[in-house]
Amino acid sequence: MRPMKHSGTTLVLAGAREAHGIVAGLAESGARVIASLPEPERGVPPLPVPVRPGRFSDADEMRAWMAAQEVRRVIDASHSFDDDISNLAAEICSTGGIPYLRVLRDGWAQTSADRWTRFPTISEAVRAVPQDARIFSNTGFGSLRHYAAFPGQRLFLRQTGQAEATPPWPFVTIVPGQPPFSEAQECGLFKELAVTGLICRDVGGPASFSKLAAARALELPVLMINRPAPPPDLPLARTVQEALAWQTACPT
Repeated sequence: MRPMKHSGTTLVLAGAREAHGIVAGLAESGARVIASLPEPERGVPPLPVPVRPGRFSDADEMRAWMAAQEVRRVIDASHSFDDDISNLAAEICSTGGIPYLRVLRDGWAQTSADRWTRFPTISEAVRAVPQDARIFSNTGFGSLRHYAAFPGQRLFLRQTGQAEATPPWPFVTIVPGQPPFSEAQECGLFKELAVTGLICRDVGGPASFSKLAAARALELPVLMINRPAPPPDLPLARTVQEALAWQTACPT
């Protein structure tokens, strides 16, 4: 790959798996890259470029940091449900004349063998949970506030790292585990826990589809949370290759 001649820094907002491929491609091309990572990642190698850890407190902090780092373009490969950082970055780039690209893989497609019902938020999905339900969820410990009115019998919440705290309600059981998980493993777990349904965010991609394959095999209903819409009227890429092509064509 020929070295790029772009001036300034490309900021990659990381969080999605695509960020690793984008960063690797940019680094190989000779581009100056910095990644912003709001939360530590688990189960993946570290990003091979300088990383700014943690979230920005507000637009002023992010704008000042970008100026100090001479950021000239932003590739937003943050988590598909981290819409706060996407909207913040898109606004800063729009007002500052900085090229911005959102990277968002395709969501999952339902088949006739799946029993999915879609909801715009976790809270709305929770209201549809039957009273005797034993629900498995991997929406993360930070989402627990949305389960305050959980009407089911038991909520099994997957935790892929160290437990962050004790759950605030007795109906919550933390289920530790380290990905990747196979369909067979997920089937075995759901049977062991006597799970009657899933709450799942539509992050798309093959890496975490095994739980949905297991739900399909066991004929379990899935309450699927739709992903937030990307920033409007701005470029959108679905793959690492599309993002790298955008960078190549991006004005210096």
